[in-house]
Amino acid sequence: MKQKERTEKTMEAVLRAAFAVIAEHTISGTTTALISERAGVSKPLLHYHFKTKEAVLESVLNRVLDRLLEIPLEDFNKDVAPFDEIKGIFSRYRKTITEEPALLTVFFDFWVRGVKHPEIRVKIVQRFDGFRGYIAQLIRDGVAKGHFVAEKSHMVPPLMLSMLEGASLQLISDPSAFNIDLYQYMAIEALGHIAGVKPEPR
Repeated sequence: MKQKERTEKTMEAVLRAAFAVIAEHTISGTTTALISERAGVSKPLLHYHFKTKEAVLESVLNRVLDRLLEIPLEDFNKDVAPFDEIKGIFSRYRKTITEEPALLTVFFDFWVRGVKHPEIRVKIVQRFDGFRGYIAQLIRDGVAKGHFVAEKSHMVPPLMLSMLEGASLQLISDPSAFNIDLYQYMAIEALGHIAGVKPEPR
């Protein structure tokens, strides 16, 4: 195996291990000793690639944010009506809540850490801005095509983000907190009402 391949393999093992350790022990409970043990690499080798624990954490956060920003774009279909795409985003986030709870657990841990660490807060703000911006573009497209009314639909992006993050926060703590099917149905119904979704022509 070439040196570059060995380096990439080691760094990947460290980042996967760090993610798992954070999910289990929180950021404050994460140590390079736990990470190196989980990754199956020595601490000197870990520190060769990542000089500090903070460098590892920064790389994990970047991965988490990249993954969260991928979700709205998965299975994107430019040919569907804008509100159908919004429904699709809800379904994809729902899948994330049920199938990738560790992703959300780690994200919320970083979100709390960001309260006192501006460099983390900036990245999280950028992620929220990116999500709202994507939904805002769908809304603008919908208004232009006559699917939505402009009066209140501009509030759909922050409301939708709140609904998704709020559901995530509750369900990763207690998966049985409420019926997610009913939640999704009612949330989409509320957003449709706010956006003034017009019925499809027959």
